[in-house]
Amino acid sequence: MAAAIGAILGLMCGEILRRRLNQLTYRVAWEDESGTTDERQLTNPGPRWWIPPVLAGSWALVLGILEPTLTIAYAATGFGWLALCVIGLWLAVIDVDVRRLPDSGQLVLAGTSLVAGVALAWNHPATLLTALVAALLCGLGFLILHLLSRGALGFGDVKLVMTCGWWLGLISPTAVFTGLMVSCLLALGFSLINRAREFAFGPWLLAGTVLAGLGLPLLGQHTL
Repeated sequence: MAAAIGAILGLMCGEILRRRLNQLTYRVAWEDESGTTDERQLTNPGPRWWIPPVLAGSWALVLGILEPTLTIAYAATGFGWLALCVIGLWLAVIDVDVRRLPDSGQLVLAGTSLVAGVALAWNHPATLLTALVAALLCGLGFLILHLLSRGALGFGDVKLVMTCGWWLGLISPTAVFTGLMVSCLLALGFSLINRAREFAFGPWLLAGTVLAGLGLPLLGQHTL
């Protein structure tokens, strides 16, 4: 029942999100040392019809997993995962289009993740410490990659991986490792299939986080 409700609400919210994104209000223009960049001149990305079913599937999965153990603590983590799915999808679509992860979305995602995580593990300081260490280590690792790649790996990915590391760290260190591995494998597969040397990594990072965070409980390895 909960999964069906999640699917219906996901379709509705996904359609609202799709229409909002298709207005392309996130595209901006700016000037820097390399010249003027105007995202508004990019080609139209099309209707992006796949947004509602993707959000519906992810929300149905979250509520389906949480249904058997619906408590206040799990309601908090459920809220966090639902927010991760919708805000993460918004960030992923923008990153694919303009190769940029807006700070506004990152801040909202980080804030909801922090509040939901603390509510979930308030009486388990060791879990919070594990999540914090995971977030810091993920951020440090990606910062090093950002510097070594001279910006090929964007700084937005550095900030995003900290939020992803925090969420997966609330589950277990195994979830963090699995999420990063899945993200890298998905990105590598996309690069090989499309023969692309440059592409947005944010969507794959978010996909790996969701797949690891929701997939491991389904396999019985961990609980949310």
